[in-house]
Formats: sequence, C-alpha cells, structure tokens
Amino acid sequence: MARAVKSAIRVLGVLELFDRLQREASVGEIARELGYPLSSTSMLLANLLEMGYLRHGPDQRTYFPTPRVTALGAWLEPLLTPGAEIMRMMSDLGNETGETIILAAPTRDQAQYVHVVPATTTMRMHVGPGTMRPLLASGLGRVLLSSMPQEKINLLVMRHNDGPFATEGRISNAALQRELAAIRIKGYAVVLRGVTPGAGLIGMPLPLELSGLPLALGIGGWAKEIRSRQQEYLQLMRDAIDRHLRRDLRSAS
Repeated sequence: MARAVKSAIRVLGVLELFDRLQREASVGEIARELGYPLSSTSMLLANLLEMGYLRHGPDQRTYFPTPRVTALGAWLEPLLTPGAEIMRMMSDLGNETGETIILAAPTRDQAQYVHVVPATTTMRMHVGPGTMRPLLASGLGRVLLSSMPQEKINLLVMRHNDGPFATEGRISNAALQRELAAIRIKGYAVVLRGVTPGAGLIGMPLPLELSGLPLALGIGGWAKEIRSRQQEYLQLMRDAIDRHLRRDLRSAS
C-alpha cells in the first residue's frame, strides 16, 4: 500500500512539474527536478506514455503531456482550462511584465497557488502550482482574507493563536482587520517583505470565484523591481481584469 501511495504522489509530481515548465523535458531533467531515482522515473514516464497521458517529443527522448491530462479536470472547473479567459489574462500579464503571475485560492488555513505563469526574466522567483502560503501571513493570503466573512477570519486567528505555531508570533485581530479594511478600500495589497527573502508581490482580489471560493491574482518578483514598477503593475492588472473578466461578467448579466 505504501508503495502505491508513493507512486501516486510521484505521478502528481510529474504532472505538476510539466505545469511549471510548460515545455518538453527529458527523463534526466524530470528526475533531477523532482529528486526521483533515474530508473524509477524512467519506468514511471514509460507507464504514463503507455496510458496516453504523455507523448514523446520530436527526438523521442523527451516527454510532454497529452490533451488527455487537460481533459481530466475540465469537467470539474472549466474556469481553469487552458483556453479559459483567466488563463489568457495571466499569460498576457506574464508577457507584459516578465514576472511570475500567480492565481491563488484558499485551502483551509493556507493560500494555494492554483496556477502559475513562470517569469521570463533572468532573475526570477521559482514557485510552482500547488505552493502553499499561510492565509494570515502572506500577501495573497491576506488578499483572499479580505473577501471572507468576519466569522471565518476570527476563527482562523483564534486557531492560530491557540495552536502550536503561536510561538512564532501571535496575530492581533484588530491589526489584521485594519490591514484587511485597507485592502478592501484600495483594491490591492503590496508586500515587499514576503515569505521568500528578497521577494515582493502585488495582489488583487478577482471578481469571480472558483467552486465558491474567492480568488486572488498576484504579480511576484524581486522586491526592488516590484517597488520601482508598482504603479505600472497595478495599472496592468486592473486593465487585464477589466478586459478579460469584467467584460465577461457584464455580457453575462
């Protein structure tokens, strides 16, 4: 049973790696990136190839996901299919800024990166889909909190302050509420001292939900760059949201 669970985890790791790379990859690169043994990686990829979830690249030495992978979750959340408007919006922002573009949703007391468009700059931040950040102590986490009911926020703060991580610093509910109120008024949050040392982020709530959960959009990069281009990035985000998402909401109403 333990071996089966380990294999399942490795399959998901391979698929998430492709989502991060968004290109073909060799057995050696996949094994190196994920820290898997080369022999078992080769066998795993061969099995996924046989099942139709991967295909070979032109040189027959690399692998790439097939449309069957896309079809697996398309019924569950059409919002996140490759051709969806939110995906095009994130791709456009990535092309315009060169920075890491992040879509986050809440999962229990964490903000999970649901989709990530990797940065194209030489000095880029390395985060991938599935990354977790604390709701109470991260930029996108607090953007998500600003869209949640007060009762939920109170419960999260109480659970943190009474839990095993309280030794790392209790959270003042009053101070948190002031910060969330500022995010609601401004419509965004800027964090220049994030979870990753030297990193910064601009986050905005999105005017739509994912399976009933709030969504947040972020532009992440080095804090110095985020600081110097803050107004430019804010305007690009506002324009992208209005062009790709609010237009659809207006036409649907």
